[in-house]
Amino acid sequence: MKSVGQLLKDAREAKFYTLEEIEKHTKIRKELLTALEKDDFSKLPPLTFIQGFIKNYGKFLGLDTEKLLAVLRRDYETHKHPPVVLETFANPMHQTKFRITPARILGAVISLVIITFFAYLWFEYRQFVSAPPLTVTSPQDQQTVDIPQVLVEGKTDPEVKIKVNDQDISVDQEGKFSEEIKLSSSSNKVIIAATSKFGKTVLIERAVFVKK
Repeated sequence: MKSVGQLLKDAREAKFYTLEEIEKHTKIRKELLTALEKDDFSKLPPLTFIQGFIKNYGKFLGLDTEKLLAVLRRDYETHKHPPVVLETFANPMHQTKFRITPARILGAVISLVIITFFAYLWFEYRQFVSAPPLTVTSPQDQQTVDIPQVLVEGKTDPEVKIKVNDQDISVDQEGKFSEEIKLSSSSNKVIIAATSKFGKTVLIERAVFVKK
């Protein structure tokens, strides 16, 4: 959107008037006319006088003076309250290089300790509220074997206790377990129970049949 100064200048140039001719007809000094066309309100008198200049100038050019005054008020308020740029941003400080100091090292170590502590608490909480993991790879459910025994093997966490039909089974450092279990009949239930140190238990039941 054009400013009031641009509207006046465009109209003057369209009619091939010079500033000297405008000065002669409106009795407004040339330097004031120049300031008007440049919207340089700092070189103009108070708003009341500027409005008078606009009326005379616009009337001489055959323009709508009410429209010009409305544009003037908009432009004048914009110049009166320009966007504020803080000196801090206008003249930013030179960036300083990051320096490693004993205080920063200590702060980093303390932060790491705190993060590790809370991570441990979260892990322990999850272990407390969750059942232990348990994977049984053998036997398969509904499996049939030729002899009255079956291999029970799988994986869990190292600190979890494993029982197969109430019989304790050892777990290695990786959480793996493997044990041959005797079967007492042609149709057997093999129940694998994993119990965490917090007392949470998960069961997997497999049906195993022995050929007759």
